[in-house]
Amino acid sequence: MKSMIFLSLAFPVLLAGCATMGTRMATAEEHASCAKMEEKMGLATPHDHGEMKGRGMNPMNLSHSQCVKILAQPG
Repeated sequence: MKSMIFLSLAFPVLLAGCATMGTRMATAEEHASCAKMEEKMGLATPHDHGEMKGRGMNPMNLSHSQCVKILAQPG
């Protein structure tokens, strides 16, 4: 049972790892989406108790950190 819980929690983290930005430039749509997110809620990444316990970042924190990278790109 514990392994099933672990796998269900690990899958989104592994999937998010596949969707990392790397050196690719963001599309105009991605940039606009991140700008909208920044306008509505800011880009601060709140603390995450799951991450502190070694479970990885939650999806919200992943999207915020990706947006920080996207908005830092030139253009």
